[in-house]
Amino acid sequence: MKVSEMKKEMVYVLKESVATVTFIKKDGTERVMKGTLMSTELPVFAEADKSKTTKAPKKVNEEVIACFDVEAQGFRSFRIDSVTSFETPTASSGRLINA
Repeated sequence: MKVSEMKKEMVYVLKESVATVTFIKKDGTERVMKGTLMSTELPVFAEADKSKTTKAPKKVNEEVIACFDVEAQGFRSFRIDSVTSFETPTASSGRLINA
């Protein structure tokens, strides 16, 4: 499966549920995260004053997914090619997407 297809599928799942994502960090250690993009789980931020913003928009890295870690209560990101397991509570085999 192509990285772009995997990203599309993972983002879809993260928008619908909380997934357990296991991946290898840049330093070589394994990390297990319960992540989501469900609007009901995301924190509410105050609207920023856009008239004071002078930064250019960030370039989107198509090989990375950012999601909300429900245990750490913060946003985290992971490289798609570093994912070793992607599970949801509804996945019968535990593995929804073979990485």
